[in-house]
Amino acid sequence: MKDSSKDTKVSMKRKALKVVRRLDGETRTVEKTARSMRNAAKFRAGLPVRRRDMYAVRKGSSERFGVYGFGGCDILSIVGAGPELADHVDGSFCLGSFGKADHTRSDLLLQTLNPPDRSLTHEVSERLGLIDTYFTPTLFEPTFSIPSQVAVGSFPKKVVVLSTSADSSRTLYRHREHGFLVDPGGWWLTTDMGDVLNDLSAVKWFASNYVKARRIEVAESMDNFARIITELRDRTGAFVVMMNVLTVDPGSSSLDYKHANSPNRVRRREFGLAATQLAASMDFPLLDVDRMTKEMGISGQADFVHYTPEQNALIAREFSNLLIDAGVV
Repeated sequence: MKDSSKDTKVSMKRKALKVVRRLDGETRTVEKTARSMRNAAKFRAGLPVRRRDMYAVRKGSSERFGVYGFGGCDILSIVGAGPELADHVDGSFCLGSFGKADHTRSDLLLQTLNPPDRSLTHEVSERLGLIDTYFTPTLFEPTFSIPSQVAVGSFPKKVVVLSTSADSSRTLYRHREHGFLVDPGGWWLTTDMGDVLNDLSAVKWFASNYVKARRIEVAESMDNFARIITELRDRTGAFVVMMNVLTVDPGSSSLDYKHANSPNRVRRREFGLAATQLAASMDFPLLDVDRMTKEMGISGQADFVHYTPEQNALIAREFSNLLIDAGVV
């Protein structure tokens, strides 16, 4: 028999949440603070804390084990492995997906090891709304925490997960005078288009100060990743895993690419092959998302880095098995 009192409580909570959001505005500071306090209490009580698309946390013994995913939307698929992996760790466990496609291309990551002076990047950060850590070596730090859940504490990077997706698809821009790189991302997509069209000063400023950088070559990308992985091992001691991406375009009916001008699907295939070779030479596992998604079927996919719920579950399961089989957890 259905518990009507439980349904009533859930309904009241939802109504209260709507009121808070209406009063607190777009940023929902009160909601975020309340969620952080609630999750901290759950963590102290040994209960699992999870945001389905970003992180999974569980308290155990005083020892801590962190899995740090750093990349675009495709990295989110590993978060589903959190509950199973936590069962194989005696200590407190955290698996998180961090970073975004617009600041995880390999040359941008290496730039953070020798970042430009803040006085040179302040204006572009302000105008484009770049995150505070855009030019800092966050990836190479030995520990991490969930920004919205600081009360849970920090975790050592026992595992770091990287992806080839940004290198195969993102376009960067170089400062005309100082030479540093930046990815403008989709800032204008999240701004009211009326504001953008009525005030093009930021667009004009960017065009006058930055020039489009050339597309990163596959060999250059792999050289960058080789250095990134070496730095990660030296600085964090992490077990590194790399993900590839789907090499074909969902819904595409093309069968012959010989007359196409370097189509993206061919480029992703080249990146996939190069990543396989790099994994063999540097002795780290490659999470073969290309194979998994093709075996399951890609007809339901929106594009090459956004996977269906069923595909996400498969990728998470394969990732979990990979770490268990390797003896990492």
